[in-house]
Amino acid sequence: MNFIKYYDRNVLRYELTHNILNNPKEILKYLQIGINIPIWSEFDKYILNDLEYYQAKSFLLYEDGNLIGNSLIFDDGHETLYFGYFGVINNETDKILFLIDLIIDYARDNNFKFILGPINIPVIIYGWGFMKAGSLNNLYACKPVNPPIYQKLFLKKGFLIKHEDITWEGSPLPRINPWKMKQYDFSDYEYFNPNDFNEFLKLKTDFLRLHTENLPPSSRITPDVVGVVDNYIRYIFEYGHNCMLFFVRYIPTEEIIACGSYLPNPFRKDTKGNYDSCVIYTWVVDPKHRRKGITMLMYGATSLQLFKKKVIYGSGPIPSDNIANTGVAKVLGGSKGRTHLILEFKT
Repeated sequence: MNFIKYYDRNVLRYELTHNILNNPKEILKYLQIGINIPIWSEFDKYILNDLEYYQAKSFLLYEDGNLIGNSLIFDDGHETLYFGYFGVINNETDKILFLIDLIIDYARDNNFKFILGPINIPVIIYGWGFMKAGSLNNLYACKPVNPPIYQKLFLKKGFLIKHEDITWEGSPLPRINPWKMKQYDFSDYEYFNPNDFNEFLKLKTDFLRLHTENLPPSSRITPDVVGVVDNYIRYIFEYGHNCMLFFVRYIPTEEIIACGSYLPNPFRKDTKGNYDSCVIYTWVVDPKHRRKGITMLMYGATSLQLFKKKVIYGSGPIPSDNIANTGVAKVLGGSKGRTHLILEFKT
């Protein structure tokens, strides 16, 4: 444990100390300090999987021996240090700045060129970014809430905005029967869903290929997602429905040319105890098959199934520079609900 004294007008005011944790099970005990989304014990297996895979560490910040702050750190094995679960009790400015300095010093001491965050692994539950003022602040999967003092102080320390994600959301989710859309001909395309995790594994290579080749850089949140995708899919099957994973096959060649995923929101239920909302997470289409309505085929076919499952509310994060998906969100009647910022620092 390292001891550092803080002064106010040359008068010793308090003593801050920090400790670095390496044990995932110990780290798990303190993550709640850095996020408003509940860390329920039923999620432990999903959190621990990512902590272990990324060999994450936690900075714990103490004031006069009392725990007051936390930040997770992990890296991509190359040049970028990621941080997440960043929070200080009572959101005190000087202590936030102190914790930011710890991250910057660690990055420089370990020769990282960039710092990026906040990324709260696993992002499928805890999301990413600092939330801008004026956003909706109700509890929702992937949508952390924070006062704007956090991004203000990070920007003051030299961080810049790397990505801005706007969440489009609304209820009810529009139901569309894509096969009745006269402007498109889907006779050469087959939409389908894997029934279970084992069936998904047979499609995993195509799922990863299409996402890797077609998602823009601003949509790639976590490093080396290949290593944690199984964890994400198990979560979807446990809390969601198989229709939240979808594929499109081009019948003449049998090639899978599009796919996507939705995420369950386990923090909201209807009066009968059913999960009634989701996160519209990804959809990708091979360039050779774009402008043929394939996105509407995926959305529409999935919407019909979700309606039967009583899922009526949707929330979809879209990078502000993704014009195509923003256009789809507007067509579907979504409204801007929240904005989150991912910040970057060059060391």
